[in-house]
Amino acid sequence: MSPSENAIVIDDATLTPLTAARLSALRHDLRTPFNQIIGYAEMIGEDAEDTGEDQVNAQALAVAAAAHGTLTQLTGALTGDPEQITPEHLATAREEMAQPLAALEQCAQELRSVVETSSLLPEETTGNLQRIEGALTTLRSLIDATAEWHLPAVEVIPPRVIPLFEPAAPVIVEEVVLKVSTPLEAPRHTAAMHATILIVDDHIENRDLLRQRLDREGFTTVVAANGLDALQILAQKPIDLVLLDVLMPGMDGIEVLQRIKASDTLKSIPVIMISALDEIERVVQCIESGAEDYLSKPFNPVLLRARIGVTLERKRLRDDEEHQRAEMKVMLAELAQERKNAHDLLLNILPEKVAQDLQSGHSAPMYFEDCTICFTDFVGFTLSTENMAAELVVEELHTFFTAFDLVMERYGLEKMKTIGDSYMYASGLPKRHPANPVNALLAALELLQETKRLADRPDAPGWRLRIGLHTGPVIAGVVGIRKFAFDIWGDSVNFASRMESSGEPNTINISERTYARVKDFFQCEHRGKVMTKDKREVDMYFVRGVQPDLVKDGTFAAFARRYRLYFSEEPPSFPEFLLGVKG
Repeated sequence: MSPSENAIVIDDATLTPLTAARLSALRHDLRTPFNQIIGYAEMIGEDAEDTGEDQVNAQALAVAAAAHGTLTQLTGALTGDPEQITPEHLATAREEMAQPLAALEQCAQELRSVVETSSLLPEETTGNLQRIEGALTTLRSLIDATAEWHLPAVEVIPPRVIPLFEPAAPVIVEEVVLKVSTPLEAPRHTAAMHATILIVDDHIENRDLLRQRLDREGFTTVVAANGLDALQILAQKPIDLVLLDVLMPGMDGIEVLQRIKASDTLKSIPVIMISALDEIERVVQCIESGAEDYLSKPFNPVLLRARIGVTLERKRLRDDEEHQRAEMKVMLAELAQERKNAHDLLLNILPEKVAQDLQSGHSAPMYFEDCTICFTDFVGFTLSTENMAAELVVEELHTFFTAFDLVMERYGLEKMKTIGDSYMYASGLPKRHPANPVNALLAALELLQETKRLADRPDAPGWRLRIGLHTGPVIAGVVGIRKFAFDIWGDSVNFASRMESSGEPNTINISERTYARVKDFFQCEHRGKVMTKDKREVDMYFVRGVQPDLVKDGTFAAFARRYRLYFSEEPPSFPEFLLGVKG
């Protein structure tokens, strides 16, 4: 090939100097067919090695070696200052490329000769050989076209100068999601990771070359011919890794990469850029945009396998870490819920302050100088249980005591315990409260009303409630280490119990100390001196209701006003039945 054979006579005024970008793109176009020749030749060699065709293997490796040498020579001729690469320089390069290119074509012809004599190679070998020959045709056309590199940019290497590089028709959906596996009985690397890899390249030969190479490694492959198809596949299919070409028409690889990394759902998918571009600036741009790695064409299959393996292993470690983080988050949420459940359960047994002290490791005894204690007892309980089934007794007690618990909640009182049919509560602990006698008595009135309401049910036991209250000092605390309970001790507790046992059904009996604290709010009847079980004569009072002048207007406004005046706060609740309204 001589310079005169490819020279184009043009006016110097029409020449356009080469730029670095144009020269890089042209080198990219020349490297692409070399990538295909080398890649397909290596796979033919691998197939020949597997089937024992040593002559085919040797010739395939010769084609790959000749292509590598020719590429090195051509790259060297087109490296340097673009302004120094003149038409004369290119003509000399074409002349120098004639012999290596002819030698490469001769190697390919010899490869066809040995392939045609073999009957052991897989069916796809013939197709790969045809792809090598097509790439050689493309390569010669591209080298011949270097005579036009200095023409105006609008005329330089039109996009479809070589139709082989462009799909003949719009991308077919079936091709985008195509999965083709090697016809060999077993892949070369049976231990390859089971991962799905998306190949994105606008050249069908490049896609096919990568697909075949990755199928041999045991991967599942999906292909896309452009950036939009790639993004659509990523939105629809689980993909473990993307092999992305840089130069593509429309949306180039870098824009596709940036869109992937900007997506919350896709950004964790690793991307390896593969391109025939040899500019370090593009490599840096890809890495800065989020690419895991960058491979130049023609790629070394061993290096490709290693880069993919490392990238997938990093992804697996990140996925495992994310999975562990998600599991840890769930476990922490479950632990928090369990702690809340345990805390709530503890609060059902102990006052909040006592529970907090116990969780801190110790609950010290407490002294309360002013506390109102209340005992209740069902009159007729023992007699009625002789004719009731055991489960019915428990069910009825549960019904009554549940209603009592709700009353305690309304007034913020502390349920202490139940002993058989006796219900005990206290007002003024663990939080000290000056209104504790009034609150305890309001709650007692509601307990009487609840008992009457429940006693009116059909088939309800005829239980009546007896209530006794006393106000005085107590000691409170938690004892024991198993099945511990919050309890109170002192003479005031015993005295409150005497108030209950000395009372009458459906009445509230209070001590003189309690009477002194509630007389301004409740109407009480003095019983005089009453003998208690411990042989003490003490003054007792029956509570008959709210002071009439505090509810004479049909509301509890006057009661609330006096409550605020005495205790500087709003009353916690008020039993409406005391106003004549059914509660």
